Amino acid sequence: MPPLAYAWRVLRRAPGFALTAILTLGVGMGAAIAIFSVVDAIGLRPLPYGHPDQLVGVFHDLPGANAQHAGQSLATYAVYQQFAHSLDGIAGYRAGTANLGGDRSGAAPERVHIGQITANTFSLLQVQPRMGRGFTSTEDDPKGPNVVILSENLWRRRFGGDPNILGKFVEITAKQYQVVGVMPATFRFPEANTELWTPLQLDMHASYSQGFNFQAIARLKPGATIARATSEMRLVLPRIVELFPEIVPGVPQTMLLDRAKPMTVLDPLRDDVVGSFGTVLWVVAAGAALLLVVACTNVANLLLVRAEARHREIAVRSALGASRLDLLSHFFAEGLLLAAIGGALGLALAALGTRLFVALGPATIPRLAEVGVDARTILFALAVVGLVTIVFSVLPVLRGQGDMGAVLKEGGRGGMSGRSRQRTRSALVAAQVALAVMALATSGLLVRTFERLRAVRPGFDPSNTITMWMSPSSAAFPKDADIARFYQNVIDRVSSLPGVKAAGISSRVPLEPDGDDFDPAWPEDGPLAGAKLAPLFLYESTSGGFFSAMGVPLVAGHTFERIDGRQQANEVVVNRALVEKLWGDSTGRSAIGKRIRELPTSPWMTIVGVVGDVRDTSLRVAPGGIVYKPETPGSDTLFGGVRRTMALAVRTAGDPMAIRASLEGIVHDIDPTLPLFNVATMDDVIGRSMTELSFTVIVLGTAAAVTLLLGAVGLYGVIAYMVGLRTREIGVRMALGARPMDVGTLVARHGFALTGAGLVAGIVLFLGTARFARSLLFEVTPADPLTLAGSVAVLALVAAAATWMPARRAANIDPAEALRAD
Repeated sequence: MPPLAYAWRVLRRAPGFALTAILTLGVGMGAAIAIFSVVDAIGLRPLPYGHPDQLVGVFHDLPGANAQHAGQSLATYAVYQQFAHSLDGIAGYRAGTANLGGDRSGAAPERVHIGQITANTFSLLQVQPRMGRGFTSTEDDPKGPNVVILSENLWRRRFGGDPNILGKFVEITAKQYQVVGVMPATFRFPEANTELWTPLQLDMHASYSQGFNFQAIARLKPGATIARATSEMRLVLPRIVELFPEIVPGVPQTMLLDRAKPMTVLDPLRDDVVGSFGTVLWVVAAGAALLLVVACTNVANLLLVRAEARHREIAVRSALGASRLDLLSHFFAEGLLLAAIGGALGLALAALGTRLFVALGPATIPRLAEVGVDARTILFALAVVGLVTIVFSVLPVLRGQGDMGAVLKEGGRGGMSGRSRQRTRSALVAAQVALAVMALATSGLLVRTFERLRAVRPGFDPSNTITMWMSPSSAAFPKDADIARFYQNVIDRVSSLPGVKAAGISSRVPLEPDGDDFDPAWPEDGPLAGAKLAPLFLYESTSGGFFSAMGVPLVAGHTFERIDGRQQANEVVVNRALVEKLWGDSTGRSAIGKRIRELPTSPWMTIVGVVGDVRDTSLRVAPGGIVYKPETPGSDTLFGGVRRTMALAVRTAGDPMAIRASLEGIVHDIDPTLPLFNVATMDDVIGRSMTELSFTVIVLGTAAAVTLLLGAVGLYGVIAYMVGLRTREIGVRMALGARPMDVGTLVARHGFALTGAGLVAGIVLFLGTARFARSLLFEVTPADPLTLAGSVAVLALVAAAATWMPARRAANIDPAEALRAD
């Protein structure tokens, strides 16, 4: 009979064993396959561009300004373009959002993600449009025509996959853009959700370079290394003075070099895309690997027990002339069937898991849309099946070989011979307990971190507050005064709604990624008045009602007046952290009446109010200094004009989502073409700021729970098997006067010994590896004693329960029945 057919018949005779092994392997292998598909898609698989290993992100660290990974200015971009010979090319881009207007088909206006790119971006990435063409150098000129390229998703969703879309016009920010191309669905740059591309239209003949306000990627020449290119680009960077002598009028480029001391930084583009999620990825992968190892260990223990039961069968077959190869082929067939069926189950679970992950996973996860079970994932699954098959095939044969004559003489009792093999199974169980300690303690650290972050006081009150973003177009509101009146009209009408306590607008919402604007602030007096380089602070444009809507307390002075005419453009409100930084006043009250400015040549701005500190960028980061400018024509002293993309914040007496329709109705009543976007309560905003941590906690917590369960099952199985193996011995002991309690204690002692050994080994392993999760922790040390103690206590309780059941069974053995069976 063929080995596979015979193995299938043997497994069918032991359905309990086969089903347990297959389900255990399915869970372990499913977790490993699913996590591999995520790790591969996000962190391992090459980016979908030509020769992606040559692509780098180009940044600048500014140690003098305490800033890292700044982007590009016109000056730096031009210098690298002309003088960096290690580069095959450099392309600029800026990611953002834009209003996509309605069309004749009745489609409503919407807010979409847009990428502004230089004309050479597609050729640099070595990608081609699905339809049409890329941008030309003429279109990339500041005076060039308005043209746009659509994503395949937008083309199908919004325009029904119109094959004649090329040459047609779409409305973007109230202007008409001609469609010249459609990009394939696999192209996701600069962000995964980008749906439109327009020319960046850099003015390389401008008089001033301005700040670092766009990003860049570059392609290294064949043979060039990142280290070599970085060194060369740092050498040519000072030549920015030749191309653009001034940053803005009156501010020389030499000031940037002397004070900020910029340094070129190149990162592999894949690392730039993955970002901080890379650490999360590998921690989750480690959790899945632990789960797979524990599952395989459990099945290995099952196989050892099964090999013990079939020890006499193996001895008889060997005595009849079966070679080790014959035995190996039989067990190989059994192992292959178990691993293959378990792998198929695991692959199905992985396919389901990855689909749920893509559908429900945080949108902030990079390359999320690329996650799925593909050919690479199937190859990994086959490799795992092959490895598991080899281990499961060899193990029973190795443990089954020995003194076959002695086995046959024993007549199958195997009582003492099996006892010598108990050490292997005990070692495997101790290893399971050790791995369970690591999984539980790591997930415990993240749970503690999550609790600490939830307990952080963000400096604002998120309860009963809703925010929504809007971006009035220059066509509908051509002048700054028009924009200011629009915002004030919205605020007045929203404030009159029943149940509304306060309403205001701001260019930034705490803990949201949009609206970052860091600039220096020179004080007129104080310790830093004569500093060569002023510290950088976050600048925001707001209305006076924003502070009340967000629950930010006023410390001193007053906030802003009405937007439409009463508010002075040269007045600002600052937070307490800025006052402490510039004047050393922790109360903030001494700053009223003092003056600051953004640049040495900028007009002075008078501080009229001081508010409390807000954790604006992250709950993990201590509050930094913030300058709040009024949303008033002329208030932007650096570039002029008002902000056109603002968030409306509204505090209500009850559920803020209950007035969402009323808020949207008010805005659309003023401008029916204006789409509202990123509508969310502040509680949701706080939750979104912790999505990566929440995802990690859920995945690792699930893995830890399954690992704990498998470890308990393994411990129960070994103790139960030991009781079965020593049934005759226990019967003799009880016949000679041993009490049931003594027998139960004897069995329990063995279980506690295994648990203790596993706990000690697990603690040592955890303390040695916990430091790798340090970057994910907040106010919790990797060796947190409370987390470790809690994990050990949970494991000890579970192990005690797993040990108690077979110990109770041993204590209830009837001596007469045990001896009669002999």
